[in-house]
Amino acid sequence: MNDDRNGFLQAAARFSFGRTWILFRIILGGLALLYLLSGIYSVSQNEIAVHQRFGRIIDETVEPGIHYRLPWPIDSVQKVAVRQVKRLAVDDFWGAAANARNPDSFKYITGLDSYCITGDNNLAMVSCVIQYRVLNPRKYLFCVKDPDIMLKDLACKIILHCIASMPIDEMLTKGKQSVATYIRQALQKSLEELETGISVSFVEINNISPPDRVARYFSEVVKASIDREQRINEAQSYRNEVIPKAKADAMAIMEQAGGYKQETILTAQGKTQRFNKLMVQVKEKGNAAWSLLYTEFMKDIMTRVGTKQIVDKDKTGKPAVNLRIK
Repeated sequence: MNDDRNGFLQAAARFSFGRTWILFRIILGGLALLYLLSGIYSVSQNEIAVHQRFGRIIDETVEPGIHYRLPWPIDSVQKVAVRQVKRLAVDDFWGAAANARNPDSFKYITGLDSYCITGDNNLAMVSCVIQYRVLNPRKYLFCVKDPDIMLKDLACKIILHCIASMPIDEMLTKGKQSVATYIRQALQKSLEELETGISVSFVEINNISPPDRVARYFSEVVKASIDREQRINEAQSYRNEVIPKAKADAMAIMEQAGGYKQETILTAQGKTQRFNKLMVQVKEKGNAAWSLLYTEFMKDIMTRVGTKQIVDKDKTGKPAVNLRIK
């Protein structure tokens, strides 16, 4: 009886162990399946993924879609948003890693703001926004430790160099666009030299202003500069209006003078020819020609006088004859 009981217990133990082993195998298989399925990943439309195997890059441009990689720790995937335009604000120059509220920071200790020094030794506060995107995910991930901090530090350096080469009057009036262009070009050149894989698309200067305590005086200077430019433009407009008109009047006067000159010359030539003809007649006819000239001369004179009165010889003032010569 004891042998039967022991056999029954052994059979029950074997049966229980078999079921446990089967369940364990099922669980182990499920875990293995889940482990293999964990290698499935997706890349969104605005991303590019970099596929690595034991740290070595297998594919640096995994396009958007559903993909598979060997599960961790064999393969790893890092995704980078290459079609997303990022914005970086630069409004202080203590350094990208510095925090103004940090008790060890310079600003917290001194209470001073981060000003830029201009080319004419004035202080200016500069605020700008840099828009950039990632062109090369591999360089962006592995050539730079912290791209955002690096980009801000580099932008601060370039801004300080640019501001130090320009007078503040130019920056406050017409130099903002040239400052933005210089910052974008110099920053892009430095990023390419460092092989960061970052492309700067746009730099917007939000504000360039003097310190608050002297801002009012600079505003007056800027207003005076704007008024000066306005007066210069008005004077230029007046010049452009008056000079062409004066040239046109001068041309008209010259044309009138030329016409008068030509008319005078022709008249003089006509009188000269007439005089020469008269001289020929005088030489041919003698005193008769002189009498004819005298008669014509008196006729010309008398036609200009109008009404004539001929008085008697005793000069009594009574008109003897009234003549009107036409």
